[in-house]
Amino acid sequence: MRNLYLLKMKKMKKMKKNSLLTIIAAAGVGERFGCKTPKQYAQINGHSIIERAVRPFIDSSYVSEIIIAISKDDNLIKNQDFYNSKKIKYVVGGATRQESINNALDAVEKEYEYVITHDAARPNIIEDDIINLYKDITNSKTSCSFLYTPVYDSIKEIDSKEKTKDKSKFYLVQTPQISNFNDLKISLKKCIDKNINCPDESFAIEYSGLTSSKVMGARSNIKITEPEDIELLSKFLTRSGIGFDLHKYEAGDGIILGGYKMKCDYKIVAHSDGDVLLHSIADSILGAAGLGDIGKFFPDNDENNRDMNSSKIIKYCLDKINEVNLEIYNIDATVICEEPKINPHRGEILQKLSSILMIPISSIGLKATTSEKIGIIGENKAIAVQSIVNLREKL
Repeated sequence: MRNLYLLKMKKMKKMKKNSLLTIIAAAGVGERFGCKTPKQYAQINGHSIIERAVRPFIDSSYVSEIIIAISKDDNLIKNQDFYNSKKIKYVVGGATRQESINNALDAVEKEYEYVITHDAARPNIIEDDIINLYKDITNSKTSCSFLYTPVYDSIKEIDSKEKTKDKSKFYLVQTPQISNFNDLKISLKKCIDKNINCPDESFAIEYSGLTSSKVMGARSNIKITEPEDIELLSKFLTRSGIGFDLHKYEAGDGIILGGYKMKCDYKIVAHSDGDVLLHSIADSILGAAGLGDIGKFFPDNDENNRDMNSSKIIKYCLDKINEVNLEIYNIDATVICEEPKINPHRGEILQKLSSILMIPISSIGLKATTSEKIGIIGENKAIAVQSIVNLREKL
């Protein structure tokens, strides 16, 4: 793994910082979307589609300049969180995609070897897409490199006797795409002069007789076209965190699990109330948000935390993710112990968890298992919980 990492870093040195121009096509009105507002301004979990589409290019150290082609009647662009970015300037687009991209190219004042083009309606790319495209076009020596995905569904051709086609002979084309600046400018001019409709820049390059190459993309890089695409995309925009906690047992009169007091012949040895389920979930929440673990915020050598009710830890975690506009999407947890038996109390535990976490029971998975008499848990001297939490940006 280390050798692969070093090889990747070695290749990346060929890619210069602040060397790329990016053009975002945002002049369309999205008629199929069925809304008065252009689809690029629809909201997904608190951010517009175009904000999500533009952000990776703003954050990339390889991108020097971004030109966004907008409609002449666009009054919403000024409301976007990137509007005052020093990297960005705006041009009025044309009646077609090729005219909008061409207008942006005409507005370029610096000299660039390569230009990246992207759709304002594709809000789910990452910087690796930019890097992989750059590597491909420089290694393949083509005039354009584009992202693609295979066709997985059966396809049929309209008005054809042989309706079902061999899907292995087709693939789906995505943006972003990267092109040689001069080659793209010449190719677009040819298409415009001959009134040829260009669905994307690779088409223009190929129409001019130049070569293109492709890089495997991700199916999650969907283009927002229909309203249901927003719901689909929101499922990709989750962040996962894994938590684990283990505590020893000693003789006692019960344990607290998920805020629920279970009567049994044990108690948990801990600095706080020993709620191993809430501790594991807290670690999952903080991990998904990239905030660390509960030991960072509630060290076990702090006397202020002695016998603390663990629901306070969860409340703190919920407050922290709220600060970064995240919320819990779902939770799955597995309790690992020989005794006590968890399933008879599962309903009560779920009700408590739902109340503490402020999410519906349907969003909580709770299971129990044993360690098959193996180790400290198998000897009935400890209890452990493993959990996973998915967070999403708040609507």
